[in-house]
Amino acid sequence: MIIHKIGKITDNLYTAGSPDVPVYLLDGEKPAIFDAGFSFLGERYIEDVKTVLGQREPSYCFLSHSHFDHCGAVAMLKDSFPSMKVVASKNAKKNLGRPNALKLIAKLSRQSEDMADKFNLKSIPPDSFKPFEVDITAAQGDIFEISHGVTVRVVETPGHTRDCLTYYIPEKKILLPSESAGIPDDTGYILSAFLIDYDMYLDSIKKLGSLDIDILCFGHYMVYTGDDAKGYINDSISQCERFIKQVKRFLVEEKGNLHLVRDRIKKIEYDHKTGIVQPEPAYLLNLEASISAVKRKMEQDIL
Repeated sequence: MIIHKIGKITDNLYTAGSPDVPVYLLDGEKPAIFDAGFSFLGERYIEDVKTVLGQREPSYCFLSHSHFDHCGAVAMLKDSFPSMKVVASKNAKKNLGRPNALKLIAKLSRQSEDMADKFNLKSIPPDSFKPFEVDITAAQGDIFEISHGVTVRVVETPGHTRDCLTYYIPEKKILLPSESAGIPDDTGYILSAFLIDYDMYLDSIKKLGSLDIDILCFGHYMVYTGDDAKGYINDSISQCERFIKQVKRFLVEEKGNLHLVRDRIKKIEYDHKTGIVQPEPAYLLNLEASISAVKRKMEQDIL
């Protein structure tokens, strides 16, 4: 099954805010939030979390990585839930302490506010992104207990970024990879999202393929369950390998011109989309990074 909605997914698991830029909530003795979406959606995330938890607070906010559309509302969430601990990788903590990284997050957050009308928001707080502290650094194999017999296990999945973490709840067979295994759209096309190194990215996806999965919560748009979840990892690997071949062909045809290759890929996977999509500046930034990663490998192979 493919789910695109706010609210209950299964027992104690919910999507909050927007399915397009979600925060996931796992309820329990120590409730957990996964990611923190767009900064301008912060009040909506808070409202949805409070609808489930009432007067209780989340114990954790598990961040997948330090991109603006996954950590944007952390400060607002922390203001509403002061006892909540923010969990991220050591690399993410470093990134979130760098002035240039914070400036970019704030800039992309402001640009994303142009989409507010698509989320039916009448008003948004000005300069809604604010820096925040990571309270707990997590690494491969770390385990957090949410309730008796329910744990969150940390899987390091670099490739999309160097700081990417995936979270796995083995007792419920729930996987939250954010963008570490690509992002599917409603046609079944999977956006390959390696910004650092595609071999590293594919290795991370293959690592996730060894896990028993019934529910797959993506960083954007959808939740897959049942057979759709079980078959996704192999599809993601296949589509990523095809994408790499396509980029290599375009680079040869365009004599290494990154911008021409970017425009050709954008026409294939972005220009035709309607509704709520990734803001174009952020999409182009990521696409150029992916093309550059392929180009570097090609140049290394020549040497």
